[in-house]
Amino acid sequence: MFLSSLLSAGVGGEAETTIVTDASAFSYREGDIVLGAGTNVIASDIGVRERVIVMRNTGVEIVGRYVTAESGTPLSLVARKACEAGLGGLEWATGIPGSAGGAVATNAGAFGGETGRLVRSVCVMTERGERIVTAGSLDFSYRSVRGLPRGAITRVVFGLKESDPKTLFARAEECAAKRRATQPTGRSAGSTFLACDGVGAGYYIDRAGLKGFRAGGARVSEKHANFIITERGATASDWRKVADTVKLAVYSAFGVRLKEEVRYIGEF
Repeated sequence: MFLSSLLSAGVGGEAETTIVTDASAFSYREGDIVLGAGTNVIASDIGVRERVIVMRNTGVEIVGRYVTAESGTPLSLVARKACEAGLGGLEWATGIPGSAGGAVATNAGAFGGETGRLVRSVCVMTERGERIVTAGSLDFSYRSVRGLPRGAITRVVFGLKESDPKTLFARAEECAAKRRATQPTGRSAGSTFLACDGVGAGYYIDRAGLKGFRAGGARVSEKHANFIITERGATASDWRKVADTVKLAVYSAFGVRLKEEVRYIGEF
């Protein structure tokens, strides 16, 4: 299967692919690459040698203040279900295109919210079977987490706070509106670079005059400079050329070393 059909950026060559809809019916093996919704990932044009597991298992269960989400469930859907149940904490995730499992693996966050603050436990399929990891064993930091065993996240338990559903939906819509107003439409891998000392990468990219910079079918968004948009016919090489040019230009102008938030898979 071509990875371009599985990734939000729409680029990437072929790979052996396993689509998982039932987390109890697959086996993880050492070296597998695990994906969720395919955001924040750029795959090589020549493909990927490793097997790629795509977690498409979905489902949400709510008991008291705890929300259990299958790892392939869209995080935005989990947020909506929580709001309906009068449970607050995930409103910031409304409109985020990633999955629940991916949010844990990257400690996704926005508008002051962060996944790691809400996680109570994570179930991971390893080579030796399922393993449950509690929040106390995990170390969440900016867009990363330590303490997860090597494997595929299969489900996540969030601990939320009781609140008024109308208040929660109002906050969720506020977050969604901010996202629509500031982020571009079109295909992308999401935010390209991590913030530097609390300053968003888009600040530097914009001031380096790089909005609209293009290489082939990829370009820096004119709406938000920390997004690289991929057009029809774009390649991963195009995307990488834009990213590398941005890094060099920002370093030359400001002495700031940008670091990709996206994950590269395959050979570049």
